[in-house]
Amino acid sequence: MPRRYDAVIAGGSIAGLAFASEAAELGLSVLVAEQHEEIGEPEKCDGLVSLRGLRTLGYLPRTEAVQNRVSTGLIHSPDGRSFAVNATALEVVVLDRSAYDKQVAETARSRGAEVLTGSRVTEVVQGRDEVTATVGGEKVAAAYLVDATGPASAPRSGILPAAKYEIEADWVRERVVEVFPDAQKFPGFFAWVIPFGRHLAKVGAAGMGTNPFKALDAFLSDKPHTVIRKVSAPIYVGGPAPHFVAGRTVFVGESAGQVKPTTAGGIMTSIAGAAMAARRVADAVRSGEPRLLGGYRRDWDAKFVREMKAMLRLRRVFTKMSNRDIETLFNVVATPKIVMKLARGDFDFHASALLGALGVQGLLNVAKLVATSEVRALLSERRAAVSQQSI
Repeated sequence: MPRRYDAVIAGGSIAGLAFASEAAELGLSVLVAEQHEEIGEPEKCDGLVSLRGLRTLGYLPRTEAVQNRVSTGLIHSPDGRSFAVNATALEVVVLDRSAYDKQVAETARSRGAEVLTGSRVTEVVQGRDEVTATVGGEKVAAAYLVDATGPASAPRSGILPAAKYEIEADWVRERVVEVFPDAQKFPGFFAWVIPFGRHLAKVGAAGMGTNPFKALDAFLSDKPHTVIRKVSAPIYVGGPAPHFVAGRTVFVGESAGQVKPTTAGGIMTSIAGAAMAARRVADAVRSGEPRLLGGYRRDWDAKFVREMKAMLRLRRVFTKMSNRDIETLFNVVATPKIVMKLARGDFDFHASALLGALGVQGLLNVAKLVATSEVRALLSERRAAVSQQSI
Protein backbone atom coordinates (compact mmCIF):
# COMPACT_ATOMS: atom_id res chain seq x y z
CA MET A 1 0.00 0.00 0.00
CA PRO A 2 1.35 3.47 -0.86
CA ARG A 3 1.87 6.00 1.89
CA ARG A 4 -1.13 8.30 2.14
CA TYR A 5 -1.33 12.01 2.90
CA ASP A 6 -4.09 14.55 3.10
CA ALA A 7 -2.19 16.69 0.58
CA VAL A 8 0.88 16.28 -1.61
CA ILE A 9 2.41 19.57 -2.77
CA ALA A 10 4.25 19.67 -6.08
CA GLY A 11 6.86 22.40 -5.77
CA GLY A 12 8.67 23.93 -2.82
CA SER A 13 7.91 27.49 -3.93
CA ILE A 14 6.92 30.09 -1.35
CA ALA A 15 3.26 29.25 -2.06
CA GLY A 16 3.84 25.51 -1.73
CA LEU A 17 5.75 25.93 1.52
CA ALA A 18 3.17 28.34 2.94
CA PHE A 19 0.38 25.90 2.05
CA ALA A 20 2.29 23.09 3.78
CA SER A 21 2.87 25.23 6.88
CA GLU A 22 -0.77 26.30 7.15
CA ALA A 23 -2.18 22.86 6.37
CA ALA A 24 0.12 21.15 8.88
CA GLU A 25 -0.90 23.70 11.52
CA LEU A 26 -4.50 22.71 10.82
CA GLY A 27 -3.63 19.08 11.50
CA LEU A 28 -3.31 17.75 7.96
CA SER A 29 -0.63 15.30 6.87
CA VAL A 30 1.29 16.96 4.04
CA LEU A 31 4.26 16.19 1.82
CA VAL A 32 6.18 18.79 -0.19
CA ALA A 33 8.25 17.60 -3.15
CA GLU A 34 10.78 20.13 -4.46
CA GLN A 35 12.70 19.13 -7.57
CA HIS A 36 15.85 21.10 -6.73
CA GLU A 37 18.35 19.85 -4.18
CA GLU A 38 18.00 22.90 -1.97
CA ILE A 39 14.97 24.96 -0.92
CA GLY A 40 15.16 28.48 -2.34
CA GLU A 41 17.71 27.60 -5.01
CA PRO A 42 18.10 28.71 -7.72
CA GLU A 43 16.92 32.10 -6.50
CA LYS A 44 14.89 33.68 -9.31
CA CYS A 45 12.76 36.21 -7.44
CA ASP A 46 14.19 39.63 -6.57
CA GLY A 47 12.46 39.59 -3.19
CA LEU A 48 10.99 43.10 -3.17
CA VAL A 49 8.10 43.07 -0.69
CA SER A 50 6.35 45.15 1.96
CA LEU A 51 6.55 44.01 5.57
CA ARG A 52 2.97 45.23 6.08
CA GLY A 53 1.38 42.38 4.17
CA LEU A 54 3.73 39.73 5.56
CA ARG A 55 3.00 40.97 9.08
CA THR A 56 -0.76 40.54 8.65
CA LEU A 57 -0.20 37.00 7.39
CA GLY A 58 2.21 36.04 10.16
CA TYR A 59 5.14 35.55 7.78
CA LEU A 60 7.60 38.27 8.78
CA PRO A 61 11.16 37.43 7.72
CA ARG A 62 13.94 36.95 10.23
CA THR A 63 16.61 39.62 10.34
CA GLU A 64 19.09 37.49 8.41
CA ALA A 65 16.64 37.12 5.51
CA VAL A 66 16.39 40.90 4.96
CA GLN A 67 19.09 42.14 2.60
CA ASN A 68 18.06 45.78 2.39
CA ARG A 69 15.45 48.32 3.43
CA VAL A 70 14.20 50.62 0.68
CA SER A 71 13.85 54.35 1.34
CA THR A 72 13.08 55.62 -2.17
CA GLY A 73 11.45 54.54 -5.40
CA LEU A 74 12.91 56.39 -8.39
CA ILE A 75 10.93 56.30 -11.66
CA HIS A 76 12.76 57.30 -14.86
CA SER A 77 11.09 58.39 -18.10
CA PRO A 78 12.44 57.30 -21.53
CA ASP A 79 13.86 60.83 -22.01
CA GLY A 80 15.80 60.66 -18.76
CA ARG A 81 13.52 62.63 -16.46
CA SER A 82 12.69 61.14 -13.08
CA PHE A 83 10.64 61.55 -9.95
CA ALA A 84 11.13 60.04 -6.51
CA VAL A 85 8.62 58.52 -4.11
CA ASN A 86 9.52 58.37 -0.44
CA ALA A 87 9.04 54.67 0.36
CA THR A 88 9.89 54.80 4.06
CA ALA A 89 6.29 54.50 5.25
CA LEU A 90 5.63 51.63 2.82
CA GLU A 91 8.03 49.35 4.76
CA VAL A 92 9.54 47.89 1.59
CA VAL A 93 12.46 45.50 1.98
CA VAL A 94 14.57 43.28 -0.25
CA LEU A 95 14.57 39.67 0.86
CA ASP A 96 17.20 37.02 0.46
CA ARG A 97 14.68 34.66 -1.07
CA SER A 98 16.80 31.60 -0.47
CA ALA A 99 17.03 32.36 3.26
CA TYR A 100 13.36 33.36 3.47
CA ASP A 101 12.10 30.24 1.73
CA LYS A 102 14.24 28.11 4.04
CA GLN A 103 12.66 29.92 7.00
CA VAL A 104 9.16 29.05 5.80
CA ALA A 105 10.23 25.46 5.09
CA GLU A 106 11.62 25.20 8.62
CA THR A 107 8.30 26.43 10.03
CA ALA A 108 6.39 23.91 7.93
CA ARG A 109 8.61 21.08 9.18
CA SER A 110 8.23 22.21 12.79
CA ARG A 111 4.46 21.92 12.35
CA GLY A 112 4.74 18.37 11.06
CA ALA A 113 5.04 18.72 7.28
CA GLU A 114 7.46 16.53 5.33
CA VAL A 115 9.63 18.52 2.91
CA LEU A 116 11.65 16.53 0.39
CA THR A 117 14.26 18.04 -1.93
CA GLY A 118 15.58 16.53 -5.13
CA SER A 119 12.16 14.98 -5.72
CA ARG A 120 9.48 15.65 -8.32
CA VAL A 121 5.83 14.72 -8.46
CA THR A 122 5.23 12.59 -11.57
CA GLU A 123 2.74 10.05 -12.95
CA VAL A 124 -0.24 11.77 -11.39
CA VAL A 125 -3.55 9.90 -11.60
CA GLN A 126 -6.72 11.52 -10.30
CA GLY A 127 -9.28 9.07 -9.02
CA ARG A 128 -12.72 9.68 -7.62
CA ASP A 129 -11.61 9.55 -4.00
CA GLU A 130 -7.88 10.24 -4.12
CA VAL A 131 -4.85 11.20 -6.18
CA THR A 132 -1.92 8.86 -6.71
CA ALA A 133 1.51 10.00 -7.83
CA THR A 134 5.16 9.07 -7.87
CA VAL A 135 7.42 11.15 -5.63
CA GLY A 136 11.11 10.43 -5.84
CA GLY A 137 10.46 6.94 -7.19
CA GLU A 138 7.88 6.08 -4.52
CA LYS A 139 4.14 5.75 -5.06
CA VAL A 140 2.08 7.93 -2.73
CA ALA A 141 -1.62 8.67 -2.39
CA ALA A 142 -3.36 11.82 -1.22
CA ALA A 143 -6.80 13.25 -0.85
CA TYR A 144 -5.61 16.30 -2.81
CA LEU A 145 -2.69 17.37 -4.98
CA VAL A 146 -1.49 20.97 -4.64
CA ASP A 147 0.24 22.44 -7.71
CA ALA A 148 2.81 25.03 -6.63
CA THR A 149 5.18 24.64 -9.58
CA GLY A 150 4.99 28.28 -10.65
CA PRO A 151 5.09 29.54 -14.27
CA ALA A 152 5.18 25.96 -15.56
CA SER A 153 1.50 25.63 -14.69
CA ALA A 154 0.38 29.25 -15.17
CA PRO A 155 -1.58 30.22 -18.32
CA ARG A 156 0.95 30.54 -21.14
CA SER A 157 -0.60 33.73 -22.49
CA GLY A 158 0.56 35.64 -19.43
CA ILE A 159 4.23 34.69 -19.56
CA LEU A 160 6.90 37.27 -20.40
CA PRO A 161 10.58 36.39 -20.91
CA ALA A 162 12.81 38.14 -18.40
CA ALA A 163 16.52 38.34 -17.65
CA LYS A 164 18.00 39.11 -14.26
CA TYR A 165 21.59 39.82 -13.26
CA GLU A 166 23.17 40.28 -9.87
CA ILE A 167 25.81 42.94 -10.31
CA GLU A 168 28.39 44.95 -8.41
CA ALA A 169 28.64 48.61 -9.43
CA ASP A 170 29.64 51.92 -7.84
CA TRP A 171 26.56 53.69 -9.27
CA VAL A 172 24.09 51.50 -7.34
CA ARG A 173 22.30 53.55 -4.68
CA GLU A 174 21.97 51.36 -1.61
CA ARG A 175 18.36 52.09 -0.59
CA VAL A 176 16.94 53.32 -3.90
CA VAL A 177 14.89 51.08 -6.18
CA GLU A 178 14.87 52.35 -9.77
CA VAL A 179 12.36 51.62 -12.56
CA PHE A 180 12.90 52.39 -16.26
CA PRO A 181 9.80 52.15 -18.49
CA ASP A 182 10.53 52.39 -22.21
CA ALA A 183 8.05 51.27 -24.86
CA GLN A 184 10.78 50.71 -27.43
CA LYS A 185 13.40 48.94 -25.34
CA PHE A 186 11.07 47.05 -22.97
CA PRO A 187 7.64 46.94 -24.67
CA GLY A 188 4.87 46.26 -22.20
CA PHE A 189 7.21 46.20 -19.20
CA PHE A 190 10.37 47.89 -17.92
CA ALA A 191 13.91 47.52 -16.59
CA TRP A 192 14.63 47.68 -12.87
CA VAL A 193 17.45 48.06 -10.35
CA ILE A 194 16.91 46.64 -6.86
CA PRO A 195 19.84 47.18 -4.46
CA PHE A 196 20.55 44.39 -1.98
CA GLY A 197 23.78 45.67 -0.43
CA ARG A 198 26.51 48.25 -0.76
CA HIS A 199 27.17 48.59 -4.53
CA LEU A 200 25.19 45.38 -5.11
CA ALA A 201 21.95 45.16 -7.11
CA LYS A 202 19.52 42.80 -8.76
CA VAL A 203 19.02 44.26 -12.23
CA GLY A 204 16.43 42.95 -14.65
CA ALA A 205 14.50 43.58 -17.85
CA ALA A 206 11.44 42.12 -19.52
CA GLY A 207 9.29 42.98 -22.50
CA MET A 208 6.91 41.60 -25.08
CA GLY A 209 8.62 40.08 -28.11
CA THR A 210 12.12 40.95 -26.92
CA ASN A 211 15.30 39.08 -26.12
CA PRO A 212 15.56 40.10 -22.45
CA PHE A 213 19.28 39.34 -22.19
CA LYS A 214 20.09 41.58 -25.16
CA ALA A 215 17.81 44.27 -23.75
CA LEU A 216 19.48 44.04 -20.35
CA ASP A 217 22.98 44.07 -21.82
CA ALA A 218 22.07 47.19 -23.80
CA PHE A 219 20.64 48.82 -20.67
CA LEU A 220 23.89 48.16 -18.78
CA SER A 221 26.23 48.91 -21.66
CA ASP A 222 27.04 52.47 -20.52
CA LYS A 223 27.04 51.62 -16.81
CA PRO A 224 30.31 50.15 -15.47
CA HIS A 225 29.55 46.94 -13.61
CA THR A 226 30.63 43.41 -12.81
CA VAL A 227 28.15 40.58 -13.29
CA ILE A 228 28.05 38.16 -10.37
CA ARG A 229 25.23 35.92 -11.59
CA LYS A 230 22.83 35.64 -14.53
CA VAL A 231 19.35 34.11 -14.33
CA SER A 232 16.70 33.40 -16.96
CA ALA A 233 13.43 33.78 -15.09
CA PRO A 234 10.15 34.12 -17.04
CA ILE A 235 7.57 36.24 -15.24
CA TYR A 236 3.79 35.93 -15.20
CA VAL A 237 1.60 39.01 -15.69
CA GLY A 238 -1.68 37.51 -16.92
CA GLY A 239 -3.77 37.84 -13.78
CA PRO A 240 -5.55 35.11 -11.80
CA ALA A 241 -6.02 31.80 -13.63
CA PRO A 242 -9.59 30.95 -14.71
CA HIS A 243 -9.73 28.04 -12.26
CA PHE A 244 -8.01 27.51 -8.90
CA VAL A 245 -9.29 23.94 -8.57
CA ALA A 246 -9.52 21.10 -11.12
CA GLY A 247 -10.93 17.89 -9.69
CA ARG A 248 -8.67 17.01 -6.76
CA THR A 249 -5.88 19.37 -7.86
CA VAL A 250 -5.58 22.75 -6.15
CA PHE A 251 -3.44 25.52 -7.65
CA VAL A 252 -1.61 28.08 -5.49
CA GLY A 253 0.76 30.98 -6.02
CA GLU A 254 2.04 31.60 -9.51
CA SER A 255 0.40 28.37 -10.71
CA ALA A 256 -2.93 30.07 -9.95
CA GLY A 257 -1.78 33.41 -11.37
CA GLN A 258 -1.75 34.96 -7.90
CA VAL A 259 0.87 37.57 -8.77
CA LYS A 260 0.59 41.24 -9.71
CA PRO A 261 -0.06 41.81 -13.44
CA THR A 262 1.71 45.16 -13.19
CA THR A 263 5.04 44.08 -11.68
CA ALA A 264 4.90 40.26 -11.47
CA GLY A 265 5.54 40.53 -7.73
CA GLY A 266 3.69 37.94 -5.73
CA ILE A 267 5.25 36.99 -2.39
CA MET A 268 2.43 38.34 -0.23
CA THR A 269 -0.40 37.40 -2.59
CA SER A 270 0.96 33.88 -3.04
CA ILE A 271 1.24 33.31 0.71
CA ALA A 272 -2.27 34.69 1.20
CA GLY A 273 -3.65 32.42 -1.53
CA ALA A 274 -1.87 29.40 -0.08
CA ALA A 275 -3.32 30.08 3.36
CA MET A 276 -6.83 30.38 1.89
CA ALA A 277 -6.37 27.13 -0.03
CA ALA A 278 -5.07 25.30 3.07
CA ARG A 279 -8.15 26.24 5.08
CA ARG A 280 -10.50 25.05 2.36
CA VAL A 281 -8.57 21.81 1.79
CA ALA A 282 -8.71 21.17 5.54
CA ASP A 283 -12.49 21.66 5.44
CA ALA A 284 -12.79 19.26 2.49
CA VAL A 285 -10.60 16.60 4.13
CA ARG A 286 -12.48 16.70 7.42
CA SER A 287 -15.91 16.60 5.82
CA GLY A 288 -15.09 14.34 2.88
CA GLU A 289 -16.73 16.98 0.65
CA PRO A 290 -14.53 18.14 -2.28
CA ARG A 291 -17.19 20.71 -3.21
CA LEU A 292 -16.05 22.81 -0.25
CA LEU A 293 -12.95 23.70 -2.27
CA GLY A 294 -15.18 26.13 -4.16
CA GLY A 295 -14.84 28.48 -1.22
CA TYR A 296 -11.15 28.95 -2.02
CA ARG A 297 -11.89 31.07 -5.10
CA ARG A 298 -14.55 33.02 -3.25
CA ASP A 299 -12.08 33.79 -0.46
CA TRP A 300 -9.50 35.00 -2.97
CA ASP A 301 -11.96 37.13 -4.92
CA ALA A 302 -13.27 38.77 -1.75
CA LYS A 303 -9.79 40.06 -0.90
CA PHE A 304 -8.01 40.48 -4.21
CA VAL A 305 -10.26 40.42 -7.28
CA ARG A 306 -10.93 44.17 -7.35
CA GLU A 307 -7.24 45.00 -7.08
CA MET A 308 -6.23 42.40 -9.67
CA LYS A 309 -8.80 43.71 -12.15
CA ALA A 310 -7.48 47.23 -11.68
CA MET A 311 -3.90 46.02 -12.20
CA LEU A 312 -4.89 44.19 -15.39
CA ARG A 313 -6.57 47.32 -16.73
CA LEU A 314 -3.56 49.44 -15.89
CA ARG A 315 -1.35 46.90 -17.61
CA ARG A 316 -3.46 46.95 -20.78
CA VAL A 317 -3.34 50.74 -20.80
CA PHE A 318 0.43 50.70 -20.31
CA THR A 319 1.07 48.23 -23.13
CA LYS A 320 -0.67 50.61 -25.56
CA MET A 321 1.46 53.59 -24.58
CA SER A 322 4.22 54.98 -26.76
CA ASN A 323 7.25 56.69 -25.25
CA ARG A 324 5.59 60.01 -26.02
CA ASP A 325 2.56 58.89 -24.02
CA ILE A 326 4.79 57.82 -21.13
CA GLU A 327 6.49 61.23 -21.11
CA THR A 328 3.12 62.97 -21.00
CA LEU A 329 1.99 60.64 -18.22
CA PHE A 330 5.00 61.78 -16.21
CA ASN A 331 3.59 65.30 -16.36
CA VAL A 332 0.35 63.96 -14.82
CA VAL A 333 1.90 61.83 -12.08
CA ALA A 334 5.10 63.66 -11.11
CA THR A 335 3.40 66.41 -9.13
CA PRO A 336 4.10 67.01 -5.42
CA LYS A 337 0.50 66.26 -4.45
CA ILE A 338 0.30 62.88 -6.25
CA VAL A 339 3.83 61.84 -5.24
CA MET A 340 2.98 62.59 -1.59
CA LYS A 341 -0.18 60.46 -1.84
CA LEU A 342 1.81 57.58 -3.38
CA ALA A 343 4.22 57.73 -0.44
CA ARG A 344 1.27 57.08 1.89
CA GLY A 345 -0.23 54.29 -0.24
CA ASP A 346 -0.14 50.50 -0.06
CA PHE A 347 2.70 48.65 -1.79
CA ASP A 348 0.65 45.45 -1.98
CA PHE A 349 -2.41 47.21 -3.43
CA HIS A 350 -0.55 49.69 -5.59
CA ALA A 351 -3.17 49.90 -8.34
CA SER A 352 -5.69 51.21 -5.83
CA ALA A 353 -3.01 53.48 -4.37
CA LEU A 354 -2.18 54.94 -7.80
CA LEU A 355 -5.81 55.38 -8.80
CA GLY A 356 -6.58 57.01 -5.47
CA ALA A 357 -3.61 59.35 -5.85
CA LEU A 358 -4.60 60.30 -9.40
CA GLY A 359 -8.24 60.89 -8.55
CA VAL A 360 -10.94 61.52 -11.14
CA GLN A 361 -9.17 64.52 -12.67
CA GLY A 362 -5.91 62.61 -13.04
CA LEU A 363 -7.70 59.74 -14.75
CA LEU A 364 -9.42 62.21 -17.07
CA ASN A 365 -5.96 63.47 -18.03
CA VAL A 366 -4.81 59.89 -18.64
CA ALA A 367 -7.93 59.29 -20.76
CA LYS A 368 -6.80 62.12 -23.02
CA LEU A 369 -3.57 60.21 -23.63
CA VAL A 370 -4.93 56.72 -24.18
CA ALA A 371 -8.62 56.65 -25.10
CA THR A 372 -9.32 52.98 -24.39
CA SER A 373 -12.17 51.09 -22.81
CA GLU A 374 -9.82 50.17 -19.96
CA VAL A 375 -9.27 53.82 -19.00
CA ARG A 376 -12.98 54.51 -19.27
CA ALA A 377 -13.69 51.54 -16.97
CA LEU A 378 -11.12 52.75 -14.43
CA LEU A 379 -12.60 56.25 -14.57
CA SER A 380 -16.13 54.92 -14.07
CA GLU A 381 -15.04 52.81 -11.09
CA ARG A 382 -13.14 55.73 -9.55
CA ARG A 383 -16.14 58.02 -9.90
CA ALA A 384 -18.34 55.36 -8.26
CA ALA A 385 -15.85 55.00 -5.39
CA VAL A 386 -15.75 58.77 -4.83
CA SER A 387 -19.54 58.91 -4.93
CA GLN A 388 -19.81 56.08 -2.39
CA GLN A 389 -17.34 57.78 -0.04
CA SER A 390 -19.40 60.97 -0.11
CA ILE A 391 -22.63 59.20 0.93
